[in-house]
Amino acid sequence: MSDHHVKGIVDMERDKAGREVKSSRYLRPTDTAKFLKPLLWHEFELSRAAAGWVTASKAYEVKLKLGRLTYLHIRHAESLQKRIIELPGGLGEEKSPQRIREVYERLASAPSSEAYLAGYRLFYRNLLAEYDEFLTKTDPVLDAPSIDQIRIVLLDRQDILAWLDEQLRFVGLDETAGQMVEEWTDYAAKLWNTLKSSQSGTSPLYPAAPNYEPVGPIPEVPAMDEERFPPLESHGGTAQAYSDDGMSPLFNSVRQMVYINATEISPAETMTYLYYSVQNMPLTFYYDFARHMWDEFRHSEMGMRRLQQFGFKTTDFKWLRTSTLSEENDARYADMYAWLTMVAEACSFAKKRKAVEAFWKFGDSMSAIQTEFDIVDERLHVDFGTQWGPELYKQVGDMVTPKIMAERARKRRLEELQTVQPDEIDKLAQNFPAFCGFHTSTLEYGTY
Repeated sequence: MSDHHVKGIVDMERDKAGREVKSSRYLRPTDTAKFLKPLLWHEFELSRAAAGWVTASKAYEVKLKLGRLTYLHIRHAESLQKRIIELPGGLGEEKSPQRIREVYERLASAPSSEAYLAGYRLFYRNLLAEYDEFLTKTDPVLDAPSIDQIRIVLLDRQDILAWLDEQLRFVGLDETAGQMVEEWTDYAAKLWNTLKSSQSGTSPLYPAAPNYEPVGPIPEVPAMDEERFPPLESHGGTAQAYSDDGMSPLFNSVRQMVYINATEISPAETMTYLYYSVQNMPLTFYYDFARHMWDEFRHSEMGMRRLQQFGFKTTDFKWLRTSTLSEENDARYADMYAWLTMVAEACSFAKKRKAVEAFWKFGDSMSAIQTEFDIVDERLHVDFGTQWGPELYKQVGDMVTPKIMAERARKRRLEELQTVQPDEIDKLAQNFPAFCGFHTSTLEYGTY
């Protein structure tokens, strides 16, 4: 190789202190890490924003898709982290840089679902362009591990873009809505440009947002399509609601289990408040929590699909309103997660196993298998709760073991029910089988 060619690959530059350093038109491991880290945080913030807009969106199908996108984007972040931690310097602080987070939160403060999705599409397309730019710079042999991880990330690009395009295809038919979307898209473009200029060292001067009232993210009152999903107006919690024979025409049937699956959109939506709001947790928490949350959306979808296969319409049932965790206390998110994983899910296995046996007995293989998958997921969720519940409490200065956390959650549930004598609550809360027998509603396993 000639000296001239070698010089074309490696040149000498000087750093700010005047020292000579080697540079190259090819990416070094440190260059790769520098490229990948912002991509990870873009995926992380896309995941948060999608979750934040679940309860701000009215249509059930949009809620399901946003739940799915929450999971896909955080899975992309996980793929990128696997490579980044192999590179010099690792990831460093496991928290979005302030400027990236602030830009995404401004983007998410949109006046309609369509406006948000239009901004989201613009940001996502720009992010894809950054992936493509990175791939043009990488050496296919030297940096194959990075390329492999990005290939995993890009597997979802066509599905995501196709769904976004379909959601926005006819938005211009309504002139007012079309103008709002156009203005918000222009605002999103300015936000992106502001972010890029700040990354080049320029202090950010954020553009003024269009003069609309934000609808999301995580609204105080979650949106609900009450025409398709007539709500149960008052109830004393999930367990008591499922004891209300006016909620479901399947109440006196083992098929009530399918309806219960369909209602899991409610805990899924409640979980989005925690996911969007809780900060300073390890990335592995968000990976696990997003999986848990997406499972709940999936359970709702599989329950709804089976109800339709039975010949029912959503208007044949009553539906739970989503809890917004409005109680103002430092541990409200941890309390919610402890209740979900240590009470609702931990006590569900006996009922679900009996339902599986009954479905097989009645020849309903789809409902049986559906419930078997539900059980597999719930076991995973209890493990998540055991691991992450104490960590959520630690954020508010409450150091608890998984055992204490579970007993507290059972005690709170018994106090809510107000059907147990105060001097019996502690004893029953410490006896898991007895508590579940008391807490869990039963099904008519002998009736199809």
